[in-house]
Amino acid sequence: MSVPAVSVLMSVHNGAPWVGDAVASVLAQTAGDLELIVIDDGSTDTTREILARARDPRVRVEHQPRAGLTRALNHALALARAPLVARLDADDLALPERLERQLAFLAAHVEVGLLGTGAREVDEGGREVAVIRPPADDGALRRMLIRRNPFVHSSVVMRRAVVERAGGYDERLPVAQDYDLWMRMSRLAGLANLPEPLVVRRLLPGRVTAVRDAERLRAETRVRWRAVRSGAYPWWCALFAARPALALALPGAWRRALRRVSR
Repeated sequence: MSVPAVSVLMSVHNGAPWVGDAVASVLAQTAGDLELIVIDDGSTDTTREILARARDPRVRVEHQPRAGLTRALNHALALARAPLVARLDADDLALPERLERQLAFLAAHVEVGLLGTGAREVDEGGREVAVIRPPADDGALRRMLIRRNPFVHSSVVMRRAVVERAGGYDERLPVAQDYDLWMRMSRLAGLANLPEPLVVRRLLPGRVTAVRDAERLRAETRVRWRAVRSGAYPWWCALFAARPALALALPGAWRRALRRVSR
């Protein structure tokens, strides 16, 4: 079998309402030289049946007992054959030109190991609620990275060699596993974003950011302290490492309101 240009990694758990659309958005990419690796992470709804309808030879589906997103993504990464790996959540959508735009950028910027894009955020009914236009250049992204996550996980394309050198996703982190990986990859390669919104991110009830907010804050504290201790950031950046820990003392509703204001 020929090696595809990019492997798209997707994990799904009980994603029946959305996963069919997510898969279709990958297969409709203008850059068609791809493989899509879907890990069905212990679904108990009709996800298995929906995935079985994707008869495109570029789709590989693996079923496993429930293990969580982090382990599922490492499983998908281990199966990937392409030198570039992309991500898409099972409830999000990739616009048709997304991968073509990203692959062209990475071909022209060999120093970049992690490339994201902007995103449209929509509610459960498909109504647009926000547009994310992140910083684009390496310097601005590094300055922001210690403060908050400047990448939309569903939008990234990564050089597989850099991901593997960084150690992949840390399976000790059930949440914020993407933020931790970006921090480690930033020590090995350049960072960039295409600010245009090339993915659609669904803000559904039950997303990790809403349900497991305290766990996310603890993980962010750990990631930032580790970056400061490693010397990747100066000591005074410990202030940013302390922020999520301090936020844990606030009521959940206050934390969510502050996050909306700061975006």
